[in-house]
Amino acid sequence: MPYLSVRPATDARPRLFCFPHAGGSASVFTVLRNVLADRVNVVPVQLPGRERRLRDPLPMDMAALVADLDTQLDPYLDRPYALYGRRMGALVAHDLAVRRAQRGASTPRRLLTGACRALHLPAAFAAAHAQPDRVLREQMLSCGGLSEDMLAYPDWVEAALTLTRGDLRLCASRVHTPAGPMPWPVEAFHGAGDPLVAEREAAAWAEHSNGEFGLHRLPGAHFFLVGAASRRFAARVGAAVLRPVAREGSNR
Repeated sequence: MPYLSVRPATDARPRLFCFPHAGGSASVFTVLRNVLADRVNVVPVQLPGRERRLRDPLPMDMAALVADLDTQLDPYLDRPYALYGRRMGALVAHDLAVRRAQRGASTPRRLLTGACRALHLPAAFAAAHAQPDRVLREQMLSCGGLSEDMLAYPDWVEAALTLTRGDLRLCASRVHTPAGPMPWPVEAFHGAGDPLVAEREAAAWAEHSNGEFGLHRLPGAHFFLVGAASRRFAARVGAAVLRPVAREGSNR
């Protein structure tokens, strides 16, 4: 199974499939897995071009990636599950849920988004794929996507820029989504000091829910999931996944 390093557990815990941000990888969800292990089966999704899939080519467009994810993950979406996507991952998770709804397959009990503007707003940072390396590097440094310490290793920086650029190009290939209600609840997670996403832009995800929506404000900036608030973030994610769905018909 190319997208999963381990098969999801078969116990009674709900499954949470997690999709990383542009330039990110499945390992960013280690804290979620560790904190929620006794309550939620956290299943990180490894996209092509990173970590153990370093040699796998990046997909050319978002629609192709989502179609492949739908096919490959389908056998594991046969019981209650939720989707969490961070930044680019939120777009992937949403489009996967929509594709499954359109073809009458099982849909998530809840969609969770992190550090991401709502779908009908211009995607933060996506246009940076066309910028020179110097500009992209500075933008990544400013939002915490690249550390100052890493600058001492030019090969690592080059690899990070290449991956991030490819992911941002993938985001830019996505067909624009107008605002409109969807048949599932949405929970948006937002860092109070995020320089890329304003709180109102995260809150606008409410327009893509079934009317059941939650906004979670967390201390930290764009990368709140790996900072001092990481365990608080994990606890809130777990509570959201386990919360009963309030509206009938919000999940197939």
